Amino acid sequence: MTIKDFVSNASEINSANMEDLNEDCLYYILEYLPTEDSISFAQVCQRFRQLLITKWCGKFREYILESYCTRLELIKFCICREAVESLTIDLDHFDTARCFRNYGCIAPKNCFEVLCQTLLGMVGLQQLVVKQLSMLITPIEKPFDRILTAVRYLPSLRSLKLHARDDCSLERLSQLQHLENLQILVPKIPLATLVKTCKSNGKLGSLHIGYACIQKNLGDIVPHCKNLEVLKFGMSSNSSDYLPLARLPKLRELSYFGIRRSGSFEPLLSALAAKSQLTHLSIDGGSLTLQETSQLVRIQSLRYFKGFFSTTDYVEMLGSLANLEEVCISMFSPLDISHSLLAVIARCNKLKLLRIAAGNVNTKILNDAIRLKEGSDIVLVVDKVS
Repeated sequence: MTIKDFVSNASEINSANMEDLNEDCLYYILEYLPTEDSISFAQVCQRFRQLLITKWCGKFREYILESYCTRLELIKFCICREAVESLTIDLDHFDTARCFRNYGCIAPKNCFEVLCQTLLGMVGLQQLVVKQLSMLITPIEKPFDRILTAVRYLPSLRSLKLHARDDCSLERLSQLQHLENLQILVPKIPLATLVKTCKSNGKLGSLHIGYACIQKNLGDIVPHCKNLEVLKFGMSSNSSDYLPLARLPKLRELSYFGIRRSGSFEPLLSALAAKSQLTHLSIDGGSLTLQETSQLVRIQSLRYFKGFFSTTDYVEMLGSLANLEEVCISMFSPLDISHSLLAVIARCNKLKLLRIAAGNVNTKILNDAIRLKEGSDIVLVVDKVS
């Protein structure tokens, strides 16, 4: 009997005879089987399926369901579902607007049902990414909610990223209970849904919310985020809407991106300075005012800072942050900030990286200052010189 005949007739072979074959023999058989026959091999019994999982698990431990994945690739993925630890689902795979392409599934409804059933058995899944970055035309209703429903009881799922270019339903998000890392990069999410999600995931340590995803009252999540250490968000609002974030008891890293109102961070920075527990601060939305900078330099716990400035005096004030290890500065004006940075180099004895993302600097002066400073190992990086 040939190997192909063995697999084709495996279901008719006496189970005792199959058990007589040791694993080395079975692995030898698998080496010679094409994909379709390997799939048939896995359907004979649980032992054969487990052998195939062992053979393929390296490929599927971190798997991306791309828009162009083939049918056989998906079947192999389903067989190895218990071994999957990290999964990215590109919903473009289920797009039915096929006028200008020849990839993706032919029967999206059936394929999506198979995916959801497969997700139910992914007991080892730790990280999940679901993205919709192209215009999606599909008969599947609320695909994000369907996926969230399928994974809600998975015991090992700790990290979730949802990325969509269009509005999507996330009503089922609050049903998850074990998340530690959550990214919601969507146009909009109801504040009530976000609050319920934070409440049901008490161990949430990192939260990243897309710009304007929440319009205001982000402070409503504070009572339910006792373990939150990392927060990244963006929303143009009043200073009173930012201030409650200072009450997060374990906040260590705070990042803001996008447009914001001038001076709106002063109360928040003042409150954070009083607690002195923040180690990382990034403010990309507009230049810091004098009042904001004055409060910023009171946060002596800062080790990393990234921000925008409009005057050289504000840059020089950063020298008051004695514990700084990394600094990233952008200037909106053509003023030379080289001499202001000399004060930062001289006073910040723990500084390891000085990055100028945008600004006018004399690299020779700065490199000479770094070289002359005793025991200094500062790395200077200049991305763009005005």
